[in-house]
Amino acid sequence: MKLDLILKRIISIAFFLAAILDPYLLLASCPQNNITVTGFQLRNQDGNLFSVTDDYELGETVTGELWVNFGGSTTNGYNLFMFYDVVVNKVLIADDQYDCIYSGQQVLLNVWVKVRDFTWKWGDVIEIKDIFMYWETGTVKPETTCIVSTKSNINSQCYTNPDGFTAAVPLFPKFDFDSNGICNTTIQFTSETIGGTPPFNYTFSWDFNNDGVFDSNLANPVYNFPSTGTYPITLRVDDGTSTTTIVKDIFIDPNFGIQVTIFPTKINDESGIIYVESVTGGTEPYTYYWTGPDGFTSTDKDIFNLADGLYQLTVTDANGCQQTEEYLLDIASVLNLTWKSFELTSSNGTVKLTWEMTSEAAGVEYDIQRSLGNITDFFTIGTVLGQKSNADSSSYEFVDQGLPRTQERFYYRILRKMQGLNDFSEVKMIDIPLLSTRDTWLVYPNPSSGGNFNLNFNDRLESKEYLVTLDLFDAGNFSRKESIPIRSGQTIQLQDIFGTLPKGIIILKIQDGKQVKILKLINNN
Repeated sequence: MKLDLILKRIISIAFFLAAILDPYLLLASCPQNNITVTGFQLRNQDGNLFSVTDDYELGETVTGELWVNFGGSTTNGYNLFMFYDVVVNKVLIADDQYDCIYSGQQVLLNVWVKVRDFTWKWGDVIEIKDIFMYWETGTVKPETTCIVSTKSNINSQCYTNPDGFTAAVPLFPKFDFDSNGICNTTIQFTSETIGGTPPFNYTFSWDFNNDGVFDSNLANPVYNFPSTGTYPITLRVDDGTSTTTIVKDIFIDPNFGIQVTIFPTKINDESGIIYVESVTGGTEPYTYYWTGPDGFTSTDKDIFNLADGLYQLTVTDANGCQQTEEYLLDIASVLNLTWKSFELTSSNGTVKLTWEMTSEAAGVEYDIQRSLGNITDFFTIGTVLGQKSNADSSSYEFVDQGLPRTQERFYYRILRKMQGLNDFSEVKMIDIPLLSTRDTWLVYPNPSSGGNFNLNFNDRLESKEYLVTLDLFDAGNFSRKESIPIRSGQTIQLQDIFGTLPKGIIILKIQDGKQVKILKLINNN
C-alpha cells in the first residue's frame, strides 16, 4: 500500500511538471473552458480603434493599449488571472507576462476590455501566445483581487491556448511616394499597408488618374503622370477577409520656374531680346540651350538680335533634370520707339500696369491684353483712351482686378491703336502666389455638439460665384459627395447639404479648381 501511494505521488508530481513544461497538457487539464479568449486588439492610448485617417509612419513608436475579448458560457467568474507571452515579428520578447482582469468584478463575455498599456512600432506584427488563465467562481466578492500564483493552479476553472492570437489592428491601407527627380513626373509608390487578417496576404488595386479603372495591382508600382499638379490616388487593399479603400491627394511639385523679359523686334529689323531674369527649382548650376527661326541656336542665358518668331529654351540643372519653355516674339511697329516705359506691380491680388509715352497723337486707344501661363493666347481685358495730342510725355495706368484664382503666372502687353496703325508694347510677366486656402475656408464650431458645422468661404480676389466639390467621409461607412455653388463671404451649414453627420472624426475635402483643402472635423454629438 505504501508503495502504491508513493507511486501515485510520483506520477502526480511528474504530471504536474510535464504540464508546466508542455502547455498542451495544460490544455488537457482545463476540460471545461467555460471562459475562453476569442481575440486581442491593439488600440490607441485613448482606447479607441485605429482608423485610416491616422497618420502613423512605418517604424514609428506607438504608445497605446492591448485589449482582449472573452467568450465561453460561465456567468459567475471573477478575479481572472492571465499569463501570456509577447512575440513581435516572430521573436519572443516577453515571457510569462501576467495581468489581473475583472478584479472584484464579474467577467463580461463578448465585450472588449483593456489588458494593459502597450508600446510597439507601427507595422510590427504582435502575437500573444502560450495563454494560461484561471479565475474564481461563485458570487463575486467586491474589493477583492486576483491571487498571484503560477501556472500550477490547474483545475476545471482554467483555460490555456499555446498558439494564441495576433493582436489585430484594422486593415490599414497606406502608401508613400517619391519622385525620381524634381523635374520628373514619374512617381514611385510604396505600400505601407498593415493590419487586417493574418497571414496578411494583401491584394492591391491602384487608380492613379481618378477614372474608376485600376491601373496597377503591384504593392509598389511606378506611374508616369501626364503633368504636374494635384491627383487623387485611390488604393484598395483586400486581405482575403475584408476590403478597405483610401483616397489620398498628392501634389507633384511643379518643374523649374523660369522667368523671362521679352523685348520684341521692330518692323523689318532683327533687334529682339529675351532676358532670363531667374530660374528657381532644381539644383544649380543651370545650362541653357535655345532654338529659334531659321536654324537659330544658342547656349547663352540671354539672347539678342532676334527676328520675330517662336523660340524654345531648354534649361538643364546639375542633376540632369530638364524643362523646355516656348516664347513668341511679336512684330512691333516702328512707332514702338515712342514707348518710354512699361511696368507691372502687384498688390492684394491685383496687378497695376503703368506706362509712359514719349509723344502722343489724337485718337489713340490702348487695349490692355493678358495671357495666362504662356505668351501665345493674349486677349483684351480693358481699354484706356489716349490723352490729347502733345509733344510732351504721357503717363497711363490700368488695374487688373479680375485675376483667375487658379493661376500664378500672368503675361501682359498693350496694343496701341492709332488711325489704322497698330503697335505693341514689350511683353511683361509677373508671378502672383495663389491665395492660401487656409485663409479661404473656415469651419466652425469645431469641435461641434450635434454636428452643426458652418462652412465659410472668404475669397479676397473676386466676388463671383464658384463651383466647388465637397467630399465628407469618416473611417466607417459614411461617405458623401456634393458639388455646390458658393460666393465669397457666404456661409453654409454642412448639415443642410449632407444631413445628419456621424459622431467622431469626419474628414472634409474641398476641391476648388486645382486647389484642394483637407479639414478634420470633430462631432461630439
